[in-house]
Amino acid sequence: MDKAATTRNQELQRQWYGAPLGELCRDLCTLFAVTQSGLAEILGVSPAMLSLVMSAQRARIANPDAAARLSAVLHLAHDVRTGAVPAATARETLETIRASRTPGQDSLGAASPQPAPSRPAPPPAHGPAQDLDTRFALRLRDLLNSRAGAAEILAAAALLEADHPGLADILRTCGAGRTDEAVTLVRRLGAGHGVSDLRG
Repeated sequence: MDKAATTRNQELQRQWYGAPLGELCRDLCTLFAVTQSGLAEILGVSPAMLSLVMSAQRARIANPDAAARLSAVLHLAHDVRTGAVPAATARETLETIRASRTPGQDSLGAASPQPAPSRPAPPPAHGPAQDLDTRFALRLRDLLNSRAGAAEILAAAALLEADHPGLADILRTCGAGRTDEAVTLVRRLGAGHGVSDLRG
């Protein structure tokens, strides 16, 4: 592949994931203390396919299940770094993501929807309304995660996307997204205001 095509693929990865997948996957390997082959196993792709994506010979993982697992691992990494998820429990969550893969599948399936560009973090919360929003978002995420893993939540959101995009956004953002993204969505929808059982 020529350099122009590789550069184009890296730019697409920046738009979709916020950085080239080579950088992101190496960071994941370091954070979770896994090899590149180990990360490929978690995602449910072959090491060769992951290498193609990391070197930008491919722009993305085409199989939607594997792409959903990559998104789930990236969200987990963000939450571990911000302290939203204890590092001690990350290995268990990674195992849940790995176990959700469909046997025999690799990353050569049909094209998946392009991931949305990462959004800026919301402004710092001030006052009881914003605090209620945060608590509501965390309660909702805990409830969703008690019923399904991140990969399963993302798969469910993909099924709902065509007919119920609003519900899909809530599932994807509050169930498998970053905490700041979930709080932003809750504020936008006004879901956290006036919920008496969250007042503590």
